[in-house]
This record gives sequence, C-alpha cells and structure tokens, in this order.
Amino acid sequence: MKNLLCYKAGPGILPIIRDEGLKPERVRVFTGPAGGPKWFVSVGFDRAVIETKFLEKSTFQRVLLAGSSAGAWRCLAMACADPLSAYEKLRYSYSRNIFTAQDNPLSVAMKIRANVESFIDTRDIPYILNHPKFDLAIHTVRSKNIAASENVRIEGMALIVSAALNLFKSDFMKPFYEKAIFYTGQPKPDFISQGFRGTTIHMDEKNLKDVALATGSLPYLIRGVSGISGAPRGVYRDGGLINYQLNEDYYPADGLTLFFHYQEKITPGWFDKKLAWKKPSAKILDRVLQIYPSQAFLKMLPGEKIPDREDFFTFANNPDERIKRWDHVCNASEILGQVFMEDNESGRIRELVRPL
Repeated sequence: MKNLLCYKAGPGILPIIRDEGLKPERVRVFTGPAGGPKWFVSVGFDRAVIETKFLEKSTFQRVLLAGSSAGAWRCLAMACADPLSAYEKLRYSYSRNIFTAQDNPLSVAMKIRANVESFIDTRDIPYILNHPKFDLAIHTVRSKNIAASENVRIEGMALIVSAALNLFKSDFMKPFYEKAIFYTGQPKPDFISQGFRGTTIHMDEKNLKDVALATGSLPYLIRGVSGISGAPRGVYRDGGLINYQLNEDYYPADGLTLFFHYQEKITPGWFDKKLAWKKPSAKILDRVLQIYPSQAFLKMLPGEKIPDREDFFTFANNPDERIKRWDHVCNASEILGQVFMEDNESGRIRELVRPL
C-alpha cells in the first residue's frame, strides 16, 4: 500500500524521531495553519488525536494549542469540554456556509459568528480558559491606520500597499498590521517570553468568542472585530495575514511542535502565497514535525484536490454539490488518522521521516 502520509522533521528533532519515534510527551505545541476549507483534510487526523487523547498523555507537561483562522478554530474545538462534539459542530456549520452575490463584509461576519456560536457553547468558555491540559495562543492582527477602515475601497488599498511592502520585508507592513496574540494560562506561553514582537492579551470569558471571530475575519471579505474586551483599541482581523501557515518560533524547549498541514510547502504569511522564495526561517522549523497528506491520498479526493475557497464560487449555483464533495473529503480523511496512529505505534514513522 502506498504511503498516505508524509513526515518531515527539523534538524533539532530529526535524530530523536528516527531514534524513538514520536512520543506524546515530546509534544509541547500543536499548531494549525490558516487556509479556509483546506482544513477538511485534517479532520481524520484531528479526530484520532482527540479520541486517543494523544496530546494529553504526558503526565507532567501542558501543551500549547496555537493557530490562526481555521487552525485556531480546530484548536478551540479540541479544548472544549466535549471536543469530539464541538469539532463535528464546527465541521458541519463551516461546510454548510452559503455565500451569495448579495453578501457584504457585515453579513459574512454574521455567518462566521454563527459558526463560532455553533461549536463554542457558553458552558465551554470556562473549561477552555481553565483546561486541565491545554493552553491556547490564538493569532490575530490589529489593523492600524487606513487598514483599520471598514470602507472596502480603503481597506483594499491597504491590502495592495501591504502586499507591495511585503515583497521586500514582512516587517514593512507594521504601519498597517501588528501581531496580536490572545492566550490562556499563566504564565504566558514560552514563545511570548522569548522575543515575541507584538501585542499579547489574556483571553477571558468576555472576549473569547470575539477573539474566535477575529482570527477568521479575512480583510476585505469579512468585517473586522473592534471593541474586544481587554485588548488595545483597534480592529482585529485574521491572524493568517502574518502567520498564515507557520511563521512563529514556538520555542518548544526540549520538545517539539506538531504541525499537521494540508500540503508540503509551508507559506509564512498570507501575502506570501505566490512568492516561492518566502519560507519560514530555519529557527522556526528547527523543532517542527510536519505531517501532510501524500499525492496518493489526494488522488482519492473529488477532482484529486483538497477543498479551497474557490469552491464557493465554482459551486455558487450548486452548493449541495460543494457540500457533498467536502463531506467526501472529511470522510476520506479518516484513514489519515488511522495511518498516523499505526505508523506511530508500529515505529514505522522512524523510517518514513525525512529532513524538513
């Protein structure tokens, strides 16, 4: 049988994986990328991790769940009191979104808020904030100057200027977008104390749902979130603008960052998607174990491709077909969870892992 999963490890942990495989107690961070409906290929892996309590098996170490946009929602669902139920509610509500030509940034924001409300029950909030095993770091950006405008023309202009500045250096976007991370737990996550540059805000019962909405509020298409309790004044939007797939050194100390991705290529920021030379720094990747579906798995999917936002347009007149295809991808992904568990329990991961 062809390999359905691929494994790549940074130089700091490659010898460890080849020697001992992947021990749950080595995982210090679990991170999820942004990318819209592409996350549906992660469903089977996530369910397996939840069902086996893989991330909770260490008896002495807390695990940081970190991510932007859909990656952040995956993490939030995993931290709910009934994670499997919350995760399925998230999957179902997101996949059933229907957008039309009559939608505007405000109406889309209302639909995304409904997605958040569907999987984060009010009773889940104190559980997430005081989780027995997990801390969270939810990535957003605080929009500044003209980027904070809700006028789509002005906001579009800010995006164009930011994209041009990003061609030279991502730091040049700071006049428009600032990293803003909302976190749980005390003290702050290690990576925040290790030179993180940006705003950090503690999550609480008043702001958690607003943060969940903000991290998925893509500029221009979705209205940003302002007036977040405890946060500096500003408009908060999708954290994927700066941390799209993996663009943060989570500083996992003697452990590793587990990163299930929907593809092999890792893109740092949202504006880097078409810039082949833009890659995460070697320092960021040093202790990362990346797992992603192989081409053999992709051939099992409708059209041999993973879902993406273009599907909303492709099937605008036939949303039932889009939903059917997305459900097919989610069901097919179940085998990835099984393969991961088998590769790890058998020790086969030690032979399959390659340098990142």
